[in-house]
Amino acid sequence: MLDLAFAILCAAVLSGSALAILYARGTQPWLPQRAAPPIHGALGAAGLAALIAALLHGMPPSHMGTGGFAPLAAGLLAAAFCLGLVLAFLSWRRGRSAGALVGTHASLAVAGFVLLLALLALG
Repeated sequence: MLDLAFAILCAAVLSGSALAILYARGTQPWLPQRAAPPIHGALGAAGLAALIAALLHGMPPSHMGTGGFAPLAAGLLAAAFCLGLVLAFLSWRRGRSAGALVGTHASLAVAGFVLLLALLALG
């Protein structure tokens, strides 16, 4: 189950990276760009749900001191998801979201993803 969560979150990271590049370029939204944020959010939500399901199902024993990585990754990804919902609401109301919020969202998500990657790599 943890591998499934990681695979889904990899897709969310790729789509989020593309969105970050488009945001940094400041391009005007066209149809694929308008469809990309909901897809990115759905992938992030599915990955977070799979990670929470893996946590509830029970994690395998850790020999490298990585036992706390999964709950911490889930917390960081949940915070990133909540901030993503705020970004979606603000962009719906105002158009373009504030750069600091986008950066904070990305930082939380990357930190959670890296913890999950370390957990899988070190097992």
